Amino acid sequence: MIEYSHRAVVALVSVLAVAVAVWAWRSYRARTDILWPALLAVILVPLQALLGAVVVWLELPGWVVAFHFVVGLLFLAAIVLAAAAAWRRGEHSATPGFTRLAGASVLVGLALVSVGAAVVATEAGDACGKQWPGCNGSFAAGGGHAELQVAHRMLAYTVAALALALLVLALRGKGPRLAGSLPLLAVLVQIGFGIAIVLVGGDGRTHEILAGLHVGGAGAVWAALVALAALTRPTERRAGHRAPAVAARAHA
Repeated sequence: MIEYSHRAVVALVSVLAVAVAVWAWRSYRARTDILWPALLAVILVPLQALLGAVVVWLELPGWVVAFHFVVGLLFLAAIVLAAAAAWRRGEHSATPGFTRLAGASVLVGLALVSVGAAVVATEAGDACGKQWPGCNGSFAAGGGHAELQVAHRMLAYTVAALALALLVLALRGKGPRLAGSLPLLAVLVQIGFGIAIVLVGGDGRTHEILAGLHVGGAGAVWAALVALAALTRPTERRAGHRAPAVAARAHA
């Protein structure tokens, strides 16, 4: 049921992605901040479908599943970028410093979800035993998989710190308050899921539910960071909107 419901949702999302790309090409061709992400999403659809087929053909090899997940997050980012660009109204809503911090948070967030995918691929989720914040009685004892698990934790803490800084700046009027608060909320919930997975351990039903929520939380954190970075970029003006101002200056 999970597999075929996933395929059904993929079919629906693919149709919507194509519709958005066509609409962007016909009506927003001058808005490259809308057009290019919309086109990128359509390009990623067949690549993601091919990777999904490879995952099935090769019977779920870990690294292919992880790569499939990361490409899925890139597709999500393209959709979020197009949506955020279309949603933006008015002028630039954040200071340059806030915009740069939001962009840096996106890069660290990509590293976080990529290493998280590697943790799943190598089955390193229980490499530290049922210990948090420690790992096998130390900071990172237990070998390579434990070190990968700890690296994932460190990136999560880094993203949390960046999200907290973004929230503080947003509350001080340096960026959008609502969008600036969502990354920290998503990160804290996601860290809670991750800690619960470690403490519960095992392969029981509770572990499966928490693992599913953790995967969904990764998408939520990534989408919140990408959306914030996109919303704080300067809004592009249509060429037609710039023409009167240019003509007025030329006449003067």
